[in-house]
Amino acid sequence: MTDPASPRSPGLPQFRGDNVPPPRGRRRWLPLAGDIALAVGLLVLDGIGAVAAFLLGIDYSGWKPFDPGADNSDIALTPNWLYVGIAGGVMLLTAALLYRLRAIVSTCLQVLVGIAVLVAAVGGAQFDEHRGTRAATSEPGLSAHGETVSTTAR
Repeated sequence: MTDPASPRSPGLPQFRGDNVPPPRGRRRWLPLAGDIALAVGLLVLDGIGAVAAFLLGIDYSGWKPFDPGADNSDIALTPNWLYVGIAGGVMLLTAALLYRLRAIVSTCLQVLVGIAVLVAAVGGAQFDEHRGTRAATSEPGLSAHGETVSTTAR
């Protein structure tokens, strides 16, 4: 069936006429309306997830949220910021999946929100740490690192 005068190798398929496969097309981007709807939906879910991560990390022992005279100073929020940071990392990972889906608007929004949540988590953790350091230095007889300091004059 092959022509011996043909320069082509006989092992390669010969496409002529009706058996020519269609050219390979690039994957299309997600339509803009669908992309914006996906971005809004994920933004709502991200907000719920970040708030839930923060609230789940609060140490509730002895916390009286509606009592104005209650001493709630012993509640540690620093682990909460770790949970919020993890939620921000998950947001950034979902941005990679959205890019694979070719949803460019959702990807950009997810990256911006993920970075904002990570910055808020780091800032909140630093604020809590600084607040804890100030509280430790305000107590008489303790240094900034919690070490006992002699208050008698030499």
